[in-house]
Amino acid sequence: MKPDTTIPNIPDCGPICQARNTQHAASQAGLGEQVATFFSGLLDTNDWPARWYCGTWSDFHGWLYIISDLLIWAAYFLIPIFLLRLVILRKDFPFPKLVWLFGAFIVLCGTNHFVDAIIFWWPAYRLSAFIRLLTAVVSVTTVYALYRILPNVLLLRSVKELEHEINERRLVEEKLAASEFLLSEAGHVGRVGGWEFDVQKKQFNWSRTAYEIFGREVDYYIGPEESLSHFIKPHQQILRKTLEDAYEKGIGWDLELQLVTPDQSKKWVRYYGKPLFDQNGDLIKMRGVIMDIDKYKINELALSKSVDLMARQNTQLKNFTHILSHNLRNHSSNISMLTDIVDEKSLDDNNAEIFQKIKRVSFNLNETLNDLSNVIKIRESYLPGQELSFTATAEKVLNALDTGLKESNAVVNMNFEVDKILFPGIYLESIIMNLISNGIKYKKEKEDLHIELKTYLDKNQITIFEYTDNGLGIDLTLHGEKIFGLYKTFHHHKNANGVGLFLIKNQIESQGGKITVESKPNKGTKFKITFYEKN
Repeated sequence: MKPDTTIPNIPDCGPICQARNTQHAASQAGLGEQVATFFSGLLDTNDWPARWYCGTWSDFHGWLYIISDLLIWAAYFLIPIFLLRLVILRKDFPFPKLVWLFGAFIVLCGTNHFVDAIIFWWPAYRLSAFIRLLTAVVSVTTVYALYRILPNVLLLRSVKELEHEINERRLVEEKLAASEFLLSEAGHVGRVGGWEFDVQKKQFNWSRTAYEIFGREVDYYIGPEESLSHFIKPHQQILRKTLEDAYEKGIGWDLELQLVTPDQSKKWVRYYGKPLFDQNGDLIKMRGVIMDIDKYKINELALSKSVDLMARQNTQLKNFTHILSHNLRNHSSNISMLTDIVDEKSLDDNNAEIFQKIKRVSFNLNETLNDLSNVIKIRESYLPGQELSFTATAEKVLNALDTGLKESNAVVNMNFEVDKILFPGIYLESIIMNLISNGIKYKKEKEDLHIELKTYLDKNQITIFEYTDNGLGIDLTLHGEKIFGLYKTFHHHKNANGVGLFLIKNQIESQGGKITVESKPNKGTKFKITFYEKN
């Protein structure tokens, strides 16, 4: 509580303090006397009133000042306790003297706040000044000590760095142990052996699996010449030249060689090596692996022979197809020419009817051969892609089919978010032409035709083209597997021949794309084409 200001004999800090200060200033003769007076009256409080009476303090203002100083003093006294406890418990704590200095500095700072609080009742201003002097001396000393050791402090690794190093070492040790185990097991299972050659000592160090690959016991000496002698003659020369290049030029190698075991059986191995150099660039060691690849190499050679055989058979089949197509076309052309030179007027009714059937069969045969020839050309030929515009190509097709579209009262909507495509022009025009032609051909009788053409990019940034109509649709449950088959038709129409979708599929797939269909009877059809753009 604030003292009662009505108590007598309490000097007022106004003119009384000023007069007293003036009197003291006049009576002080010199610095020495001032110092002596200061220290002799260090605890004397008669020359000042308590702080409550110097100025105008409200209860709130005064106690806010006092409580704040006391809390700061308490905190300042607790911090050194923790620091000193840390130094005592951790004997390896760096720079302990600096911690003691910091403790003294913090204690003195706290003491200043404590004295400031009690001056409200006990005006020991000389004691406060003396404590501040001590604080200043310790502060300057602490700053100087910190300046001296700062370079060494900066060299210390942080706790995080030490933890990171410990974790790294632990991880390295764990990985090393795991690697040793995996290497041993992988070498045994995968038939992979390691080796090292000391260039100075001219000495090889082979792993146990490497000895197994050579077909030797682990105590058998395999030196430079002995290692070469285990390979067949032609491969010895290759390996000898490779080792010379490694010595002279520091070139590594990765070879597939045939090795001869002590029982004279042969096996294929993969022999890999890499030279190692010291800081001066001198070759000191070679390291590598030797791997038993006999089973894989035999399969590879057998597969290569099979591929070559299939390639020859495919070439023969292509030649046979061309010969067959050519010969059949010759025969069909001859039949067609013979039918053209026959005078039908000279035939009786019975023979004329038979001749018309022969003529129709000849025409169909020519059409079939033309279709087959087109399919063969698509599958065998590669057309380079060219930059095309969907809009321009679609408009060209629409102009060509203008009559059929008008007769069908067709409405064609185009929405090409992606207008450019790299694709053979003749194929793109053929695809759009066949799709729209089918839409016209298989429209509903009592309903106008609506066709939508659109393009967009899918999630993989691949161009997609979609064709949608409201035509008769297709029952995919019945016809799904044969919808793109040759000569497969699903509706009765006089011009249906089952070639268009077959050609579209072959044209798209020849460029690496694909086509899918969604359809239901009387619900229309949607064709979705995924393009794979090629140059």
